[in-house]
Formats: sequence, structure tokens, C-alpha cells
Amino acid sequence: MKAAIYCRLSKEDEDKIGESESIQNQKSMLIQYAMEKGFELYQIYSDEDYSGIDRNRPAFNAMIEAASEHKFDVVLAKTQSRFTRDMELVEKYLHGKFMEWGIRFIAVVDHVDTNDTANKKSRQINGLINEWYLEDLSTNVRSVLDHKRKEGLFIGSFARYGYCKDPNAKGKLIIDPEAAEVVRRIFSMALNGIGTHKIARILNDEKIPSPTAYKQLHGIHYRGALKNTNAALWSSPTVYQILHDQLYIGNMVQGKHKKVSYKSEKTIWIPKSQWIVVENMHEAIIERETFETVQRMMQGRTRSAAGGMIHPLARKVVCSCCGCIMEQTGRPPRADGTRIRYVRCRMHQRAPEVCGNKTCTNLTDLQNVVLQRIRACVSDWFDPEKVKLPEQDDPVRQRNQAMREELRKLRGDVERRRKAMRELYLDKVSGLIDTVQFSELNQTFLEEVKKAETRINLLETELEQQQEETGVVQTQMQRVRELAQVSQLTRELVVLLVHRVIVSPKDPITGEQKITIEWNF
Repeated sequence: MKAAIYCRLSKEDEDKIGESESIQNQKSMLIQYAMEKGFELYQIYSDEDYSGIDRNRPAFNAMIEAASEHKFDVVLAKTQSRFTRDMELVEKYLHGKFMEWGIRFIAVVDHVDTNDTANKKSRQINGLINEWYLEDLSTNVRSVLDHKRKEGLFIGSFARYGYCKDPNAKGKLIIDPEAAEVVRRIFSMALNGIGTHKIARILNDEKIPSPTAYKQLHGIHYRGALKNTNAALWSSPTVYQILHDQLYIGNMVQGKHKKVSYKSEKTIWIPKSQWIVVENMHEAIIERETFETVQRMMQGRTRSAAGGMIHPLARKVVCSCCGCIMEQTGRPPRADGTRIRYVRCRMHQRAPEVCGNKTCTNLTDLQNVVLQRIRACVSDWFDPEKVKLPEQDDPVRQRNQAMREELRKLRGDVERRRKAMRELYLDKVSGLIDTVQFSELNQTFLEEVKKAETRINLLETELEQQQEETGVVQTQMQRVRELAQVSQLTRELVVLLVHRVIVSPKDPITGEQKITIEWNF
């Protein structure tokens, strides 16, 4: 009789059992067994680093195919779990296909032999125990990995573009200077109103390797999860993902997807509210303010123009008559090649009876009006002669002053009560008061101190939060002042300041047109 030997070792087995389950050990034992039983050796099939639940084991599938062609008579394995830990496969092959094909299965250590009909129940029980083991192992592994994620430790196989694993600290990331510079440039281009398609095209034109190609060029054996024939090239989705990834402001974001079950390779995406986000876990590549500005710029569904640029006023201009977002249009180029762009109401084009705003407004003139209004607004904010300082009766200032005064008083009260508690204890020791009186008075003081300290923590948190908000506003206002010095309107400036630009029809008599700006502040 010809015998096929099957050996398997997975990483979890190696970690738990060590050398006793090594491939070499299994081969030696099974060859010795085959010789003792007088079996002729057909072939040794071996799978390393494959789980017993995996149905895509190459050697296992090759053995099954050979068995279906009856190239041997017996399958030898050290234990039934080496063959499979999947109860469904136990039933399919040991009690099904192998019977049809005339193949005998023997697990040496388990004393499993399909020729012995009396131990079928034992084989089934073994199959259940093996599957329960994998289920428990999967649950434990998930629990450990989730704990590491919540601790902010990176558990992925490959660091994302812009970072690399810290060789001196497991689970930590450090900046990869070469890739980080490309990330900074991507955010800079996005701030300047360049769309994701054009950013990808610029990077490809300059022969900058994509994240996948970059890893491969640096000797990392990486392949994308999706089958992409152009993995060496930058694409719009790749740029989009980078621009939305909190990793670049120092936050560790993990747990975005999970396997359906331990028996399946299929994964499902987790709702964003359930992602595991731990802030400030590594050095940031992008400043938080820059990142948040880019997010606001990308929130509006805008399309890039022919040159790949997002227009500064895209989806910001609305009709005063119907509130519809106005669309860009243009007239045929002039003799010198220049082309004038306009904005007009979409609703009027589709249903004139609903909206009567038929005016086409010169887009360049509109941009200039908006830029002038922004400069005037910024000038009012930052000109010391025009800034009105808060009066003494300013409500916010008064409230802050009251909170500070209350905080000072509470801290004094806590200190006085603690002093009284110390004196009370001395009175008890001296015999001036008895134990019952001491306990009652001491309990009263303790409750008063606890109540005061709770209020102190609340006031300190509120004052600290207001101070942070003031700092953010000042930083943002400084950024606005810098942006307002530009010679032309930019997308970043519009997103920061302008909620919408309301365009009214031209007056039929005077020809004047009212332009109203609603600000973000």
C-alpha cells in the first residue's frame, strides 16, 4: 500500500508547543511508522505557517487532488489536528470523500484510523475539540490585539506611508523622512486647491514611487490587499486616503475592519464611531491646524476644473432668489485665446418659472469682490485702532473673573478645613472630645472637602478649556491675516472664512448687483 505523509505547523502551534511539533519531528515519526507497517512511501506533503482552519493550504490541496486520483492508499498524519481543525473538513474527507475514493486516514498519536468504524465518534469529538480550540484561540488573540490597540500600540505588519516601525520600541512608529516629505507636499498641494486627481498626476509625472512601490523599493515584501495592476502609480483614492488619515497628526487609528469569523478571510468595515483612536502616540508629520483645514476644504463635494484645480468659490456661490448653488459657465474664447467664466443659477436654467435670476455674473469680478471684503474684514480684526477692547462689564470676562474668584475662595476653604481636621485630631488625642464627637465632626469636614474639591476640578477644567479655545482662535486669526496678504483668492482662505456668497440679480435700471457674504464666524 502506498502512503502519503502530511505534516503541518502554524505559528500559534510553534509558540505554544515548540520543537515537539516541528515539521522535521513529524516527518521522522511518520516515516518510521510507515516502515513499521510496511507502507510504500508515495510523497511527503508539508505546510508551514498555515492554520489548521485554512482551506487554502497548497500542500494540503495538492494531496487532496492526488487522493481523488487514487495515487496512494493511505494518508498518515501525526494527529488529526495536523490534518485539519475544521469540523466541516473532518466530515467532508474523513467520513465522506476518503470513503468514496478508498483512502484510509491514520493519525498516529490520536490512534485515529478510518478503517476502524468503532472510533468514528472519537474522531468527531476530536474534530469538535480542535475547532473549539481555534475558536477560543481566536477570541483570546482578538482580545489581546484590541488591548494593544487601545494602548496606542501599532500592531500592523507594515507601517503606513510616511512612517516606519521603531526598531528600539515595539509597537511604536517613527517618521520616515523621505516619505514624510512627500506627505507634506501632498497636504501643501491640497491647501492650494489642487484636486486629488491632479496631485496623483503630478507625483506620477515626477516619477515619485507610490506607497506600494516605495515599500518594495526599500526591500519590504509588501503587496496590497486589492488586486491593482497599477500599484506602482499614484491614484486619486491613494491621495484621498492620505489626506484623511489622522495618523499624520500623531493619532493612532486602528480597528477599521475585522474578519467575519476565524473561519473566513472575508473582512467587513467597522463604523467610524467604533474605530480605536488614541491621540498623540507618535511624532506628527502634519500640523493639526493644517489637517483640519484640509478636512474642511474636502467636505464640500467639489469637482476639479480642467487644470485639476478646485475653484476657490466652488459650491460657495448661491442664488439669492432660490438658494440654489450657482454653476460655472463660459463663453467661446476670444480672438486672443482668453475665455471669460461666469456663474449662473442652475434652477433658472432648469425651471425659469421657479427662479427669475437670469443674471450671469463675471466670476473674476466676483472673486475680486470677495477678496476685497476679506481684506477689509481682516483689517478690522487686526488693526489695533479698530479693535474694540472688551469693557469691564463684558459677560465672558465677568464670568471668567467670577470663576477665578470662586476658585481662590474654594482653595482657601479646603485648606482651612484640613487644618481644622488636624486640630480636631489633636483634641481627640488630648481627650478634649470623645471618639463619637470626633467621628461626626471629622466626617462632616471630609464631606465638605470632597464637595469643594469636586467644584475646584470642574472650574479648573472649564477655565483650561476656555484658555485652549482662545489659543485656537488666536492661531486661526493669525493664519487668516497671513492668507489675506495673497494677491489672489485661494481655496484655503475661502474655506476658513466664507460660509457662502449670495448673488442677487442685477437691477434692471441701475445695473447694480448686490453681493452678500455670510461668514464662518
